[in-house]
Order: sequence, then C-alpha cells, then structure tokens
Amino acid sequence: MLTEENYRWDETTEIVIIGYGLSGAVAAITAHDLNARVILLEKQPAETHCTCSSIAMGVFLSLSDIKRATEYMTALNQVGSYPELPWTDAETVKAWITYTAQNKDWITRMGGNIKFLSNVAEFPHLPGADSLELWKYQGNGLRMMKFMYDHVAARNIDVRYQVSAMRLLTDNTGRVIGVKVADGRGNASREVNIRATRAVILCTGGFEESEAMKLQYLRVYPMYFAGGTGNTGDGIRMAQEVGADLWHMNCVSARLCAKFPDFPMGVFIDFSGGGWSQRSMKTEKEKAPAGFIIVDRYGRRYMTEELKPHTASYECGWFDSYKLEYPRVPSYHIFDRRRMEYGPLAQLSSGPTGPHLLYKWSRDNVAELRKGWIVKGETIAELAANLNMPLENLANTIDTWNRHCQASSDSEFARNSLELVPLDEPPFYAIRLFPGGSNTLGGPRRNGRAQVLNPFGESIPGLYAAGECGSVFGMLYPAGGGNLAECIAFGRIAAENAVREKA
Repeated sequence: MLTEENYRWDETTEIVIIGYGLSGAVAAITAHDLNARVILLEKQPAETHCTCSSIAMGVFLSLSDIKRATEYMTALNQVGSYPELPWTDAETVKAWITYTAQNKDWITRMGGNIKFLSNVAEFPHLPGADSLELWKYQGNGLRMMKFMYDHVAARNIDVRYQVSAMRLLTDNTGRVIGVKVADGRGNASREVNIRATRAVILCTGGFEESEAMKLQYLRVYPMYFAGGTGNTGDGIRMAQEVGADLWHMNCVSARLCAKFPDFPMGVFIDFSGGGWSQRSMKTEKEKAPAGFIIVDRYGRRYMTEELKPHTASYECGWFDSYKLEYPRVPSYHIFDRRRMEYGPLAQLSSGPTGPHLLYKWSRDNVAELRKGWIVKGETIAELAANLNMPLENLANTIDTWNRHCQASSDSEFARNSLELVPLDEPPFYAIRLFPGGSNTLGGPRRNGRAQVLNPFGESIPGLYAAGECGSVFGMLYPAGGGNLAECIAFGRIAAENAVREKA
C-alpha cells in the first residue's frame, strides 16, 4: 500500500471520479452542482469510448410506492429460508429505494427525453413487484449517454480520457487522499499523482473483461459479456489494496448470449424475431412469430426458454464432475427457416449490434451464415453432425417439442403456450450460446451512503463507489433497467456524501 511519505502531488482537486459511464457522469454532475471541484478520469480514448451504459437499451427504474418497493427488494434479497442473512443489508436497500424513486423526476428536470415502458418486474410473484416502473430513454442507451455527456461538457467539468487509475493513495491513517494514474495523453505515458482533498469515487464498473477474475469468482466459466470493453476489474483491485471488503462477486445480471471467435464481445440474440424475446420487459402478449428451443451440448432441453433476461445464466452452472465439464456450456439456439427468414437474429435495441453499431448485423442473416456464426443443416441429422451433437438426442428433443406444440402444452418445462411454435420447416439452424450478456455485480461492499467498507463493516474514509462496481444487487436482479437505475441513484448518493467530507 502506498502512503503519503512515498509520493509527491502533481495536482490537487476536491473529488476524483474514476470511470466515465452513467454512474460517473451522474456523480460528476451532482458534485459539480454542489460546488465541488471535480476531475473525471476515463482510461479509454474519447473516440472509442464505450461503456455498458451506452450500449444498453436505455431503460431505467423508478418507483411508484416506496413501501411496496421495500417489500419487493426485501423478498428479492432473502437467501432461501434464511432472512437473517440477506444478500444486501436493509440500510443500503433503503437508500437505493429512496433515490431510485426520484430517478424519473431527476432525469426529467435535467431535460431528458423519456417515456413510460411498463411496470413489469423480473419476479412478478413477489410482494411489491407492481411498485417498479420501467422508463425508457428515447434513443436507447447511446442517446441517453450523449445527453449525459452534454451535461458534463456544459458544466466544463474536467474530463480526462486515456488516463488510467493505477493505485489509490492513502495517508498514515488509511484515509484515501488521492490517485496514482498513468496519463496516456501525448506521445508518452507518464505517472501522475492527483490529490483528492475530499474523496475518490469508484465508478469503474465490473470485471466482465478479466478472464482471471471471472474464472475465480463466477459460478460458471467461460462467461462472455456484451458491455463495455474497459471493465477489467481495476477499481475492485484498487479498493482491495486499501482494505475493502467484497460482496456479490458470484452474482451477475446475465442471460445467454452468442459469442463468436472473431468478434470480441457477446451478442444478444432475438430468439423468436421482431423483438419478441424482450416481451418479459413489456406487457403485450402475442403469439411468437417463430419457434425455437435451447439445448445443451448433447442436444437436450434443460429449462423453460421463457428466459428471465437477467438470471438465465445461472441455469448453466451445473458441473459434471465425472466428465469434468459444464454440459450446458455452450448451449445452442435451435430454430428453422421461419426464424431465419423473419429478420435479423441479433437484437437491434442494445448490445454491440444495437444503436452503437459496433457490429452491423445483416438484415437477412446471410453474412453471418457465411461467417460460420450460424450453423446450418438441411436436415436435423445434418445439423446434429455439424454441431458434433448426438443425433438421437437432438431428433428426440425436436420431435418431443413439436408434440408439445401440437398439444399446446409443454409438459416438460411449462413453456408459455404463446411460444409453442413447432420446428418443422427445414433447413434447420443453430447459434452457439454462452452464459453472459449484461454485467457482473460484484465489487467493494458499500453502505447506504455509498461509502466503501472494510471487512469489519467500517467505512474507509475518503472512498465511495457507485454503479456496478460493487452493485447493491445480489443473486436476483429486480427488473429491466435495474443497472441504469442504480447508476443514477448511487451516482447521486456517492457525490452528495463525498462533497460533505471535510476537506
């Protein structure tokens, strides 16, 4: 650990914010508007800056009833029948609820262009689920982040791209008083020590791009994500060095997504077509335009494909200790001509194939078929052979599925009858799927004031965190828009309390 005898200060400000996603932007705006001097650091270059927030759908939560929301979040945080050991403590949940209830009004006062989407929670059977409101920024996450960047620029906040935080700097009492950075601007990188007379706020995201951390902490490996490529766990390691406790490290907001060898990010798949696979975030109920199933590497269904969009990846965590493998990694999206001809197989509302256009998926899926991203078989036997999958298993699985469709009842996994469309129009196709998608949730433990805590539950003076760098969510994710809601809520909480620190 570096302490004050080991370094000299190159410059001084009041608050240093590390990471320029949504939580970093909200924290910077809030701290500036409370008359604090802020330096905002971002390790990515400005021209290629990409965060989880900017490729998201732009959906965020607000709340209509605090009491009911408290019931819902309390139920969500229980570990089975052990209520005395919640994923997240009541004080921090209360802070999230209090500020999340203000999210819509805060964005509206800023001039944001939002529209009500629905009040569909991820777990509608839990008490208080009807208190969650999903609001959508018009233009998705990309437009939402441009809106935030414009507000930061209008305030002349000091934003520094290509500046990577390396270490947190502390005084002899353990208080965080600054940051050592590698300033990559100009012809050569140089180390700079920035003093923070009030606080440092970690908005560095999770560890989606750290293979070592994913292997050690997550419930299944490999896992691929479709978020910001800069999330390599830097803030988590820096917090650990100064004594931070960790929480939620094995928790994710994740589904099943495609991962192709020649593309660096995970890709969200629109399984049935026409955005139908996002129905769980809306209220409309219509017949799926095309059928699909998800099978393991041996051609067997193992869950209802009516996927909860932020917890489906947990279904992949079973490990076969005899074969020494995860039989459900990879899994396969199986479909027929109906879906292939319906429209793009990639989700166009978020992820790298969304408005950010990190990859432009073809309208007819032919380019991806030629790349080998989509596997084709004129018959089920040919598809099974191309997937190196037991033919008997896949053929029996599809035959059983088609009988379920004919009977309008899935006796195996109780799939919604509106999804029971048969697979009977060749050719047949498959896309390889992996657990992953949105983001990790683990990181430094925080309290309701956004202060980072040590393993004894004591706050580390001068250190705060917001966003998915130690998210307040545990194993279960509340609803679509939970991540952006947390960024807006805890970005404000962290900044408000950081400004109150005695300089």
